[in-house]
This record gives sequence, C-alpha cells and structure tokens, in this order.
Amino acid sequence: MRRPPVRILFVNEKCGFFGGVEQNIAETAAGLRLRGHHCALAWKELTGRDVPAFQANFDECVTVFPLSKAVEIFRPDVIYIHKAQVGELGDFPPDLRVVRMVHDHDLCCPRRHKYYAWNGRVCHHKADWRCYLDAAFISRTPDSRKLEFISIEKKMVEMRRNQKLDLLLVGSNSMRQELTQNGFDQRRVAVLAPVVRIPARQMPPIPAENRILYVGQLIHGKGVDLLIRALPHIRCDYELTIVGTGNGQAVLEDLCRSLGITDKVRFAGWVSPTQIGDFYAAAKVIAIPSRWPEPFGMVGLEAMHYGRPVVGFNTGGIPDWLEHGVTGLLVQEQDIIALAQALKQMLTDPDRCLLYGRQAQERVREKFCFERYLDQLQEHLLGHVPERVEPK
Repeated sequence: MRRPPVRILFVNEKCGFFGGVEQNIAETAAGLRLRGHHCALAWKELTGRDVPAFQANFDECVTVFPLSKAVEIFRPDVIYIHKAQVGELGDFPPDLRVVRMVHDHDLCCPRRHKYYAWNGRVCHHKADWRCYLDAAFISRTPDSRKLEFISIEKKMVEMRRNQKLDLLLVGSNSMRQELTQNGFDQRRVAVLAPVVRIPARQMPPIPAENRILYVGQLIHGKGVDLLIRALPHIRCDYELTIVGTGNGQAVLEDLCRSLGITDKVRFAGWVSPTQIGDFYAAAKVIAIPSRWPEPFGMVGLEAMHYGRPVVGFNTGGIPDWLEHGVTGLLVQEQDIIALAQALKQMLTDPDRCLLYGRQAQERVREKFCFERYLDQLQEHLLGHVPERVEPK
C-alpha cells in the first residue's frame, strides 16, 4: 500500500546493532525508505555494534537530546519512539503525531523483567503496592555488578506521560493486556508483531544430527539456565549450540561443568545477522526457554523462516506465533522436565520435526509477511487507522 511520502523521526536510546529492538528499527527504516518516506534517527548514546551499517538505514542521524532540537533539525511529520524515557524527551509540539513501539516491560514493571525476584515466576499483576512487597524498588545495574534503587512513583509518572501519546504499538496480545491492565486506553493500544525481514528461501534439509539451538542474550530472564538444567533429562543423544553473549555466560559455563555436560554444549558467542542462517540450517529444533514473559520473541520467527520447529515455554507473546502441535511445542513455564520431553520428541521423531518445520515456514509467510507489516505500520504512523482517538 503506497502513501504520499512523509518525514519520520525514529527515537531510540541506542545506535547500532544491539538486540531485537535495534534490528527491528533498522529493518523498518530501510523498508519505509524504499517506499519513499524520509527516515531520520535521534539517539542518546552509541553502544551497539556495526554503527555505520546501522546508520546506513536512515537518511539522517544525530545524537540530539532534548528531542525539541532534533524536531527543529529534522522537521518530521511524525515521531516514532522506541526505547526511550518519554519524560526525558521534553514536550512534543501539539500538532505533531507521536507513536511509540513498546518493545518490553520497562514501561509497566519497575524491575523491567515482569517476574518475581523471590520465586522467578511471571507476575500477572499491574504495577501497584505489590511491587513493594517484591522489593521491585531494588534492581541490578545492566552489568549486574551492583544494586540500584528505582523510584516506583517515577515509573507511575512515566506511565501517565505515555498514556497521552497518540498511539502505542505492542508486539503481542499479552503486551496489549499488560498496558490496558495498567490504565492505558485500549483504543490507543494496537498489536503489531515486529516481524523480521528475511527473504523467502527454500527450507534447508532437517539434519540427521540431534542439534538444539538457542539464540539470544545470556541473561537470567532468557532462561538459558533452565534449558541447560533440562538437558540431562533428555534421554537421547543431543548437542546444544548457544549463540549470543551476556553477563550470565560465566555462570552458565559453570553450570554445564557442574552437570557434566560441557562436551554437549557449545558457546558460539555473538553471530552477525548475515551468518545466523547457517546456525538455523544446522539445527533440528530451536529452544526458547524464556523465564520472563517474552513481549513477542523475534527468534521464533527467525527459526520459522528457516523451517525449524520451536519448543518454548507458554508465556508472554510466544503463544501468538508458536502454535502447539502445528509449528512446535509449548510447555508450562519453567517446567524443565516438560521442556526436556518436548525437545526429545522433536529430536527422535524426524517426520514430526519435518512436518512442524514445513508448517512453521508456511505460517510465518502467511501471518508475518514483512510488506504487510510495513503496510500496517505505515497506517498507524500516518493516523489512517479507524477509530483513532485524538490526544487530549
């Protein structure tokens, strides 16, 4: 769907390839530019990888805060916010449309990961007095080296600021429910799955070797420790490749040693987007053992593009794309025995593995087409979506 070109200002804390957020930003900007739109980027700090390659997806880039300076320079028709504190951006021009993509739980969860510190289970409550009972006012710094204090009241203020935006986009029905549970007008919240831009390809043959693949950050919320603890319960031969980096790698390596499975687990480190396809093609099944409720789970779509079945915990946005018994298997959150059994089913049943892989590739092409995603995003950014509520 073609629309007259407009000027779109992307706003994000980071510039460069860091995680799924930045991958989505880069691919979206590149796709919108191909449709004739002018895309600029304002960021706060340079922390990602391959910064020049990331910036090449935009017409203009500048590290400018407060946002009013960037607006003065770029003169956008719409502001598209990703990861940023709205309260730190300053006031928006009253006639300028502001849309935000909410990628994670930072907005509504003081500790950001949406699971309890005392038992690791997913929290299903809104932000309120219960946050104090779980000591959510205390968290670790990003490098996990020391503690920091979080003002829950400031979190509430930030939520109220976001409630005034024209529209908030989320990746899953679970995230939409989280926002509405926290007082957001459901008419200002729309689900738009942040699909990955991978060209259609022939499905690589399912390998004979029992290879499991994990792709993602090596942090507590991603549950890699749960996956490793499940491995000794897999009653067949297997090998696990872990792609990614993070502050939890040393702990995970120690865990493998304590379980006596170092010969079955390989830590491959960070892999570039151009090389990751080789890892998917070499795997028989992809594991997504997330402890936190994934806002969506981009890795699942990547796996499905390559025709690989997924085994994951039934939490957050994962059920939006992982159809149990069709494209993979869902198991109860943090149940490592069930996770092991599901992985064994995929590893020891090549016919089912092939069937689920083919169906996964079909589903991702039908439901998560990149051009359809751009069509929908374009309408949201331009305000052409029916029943849009005007800001007060």
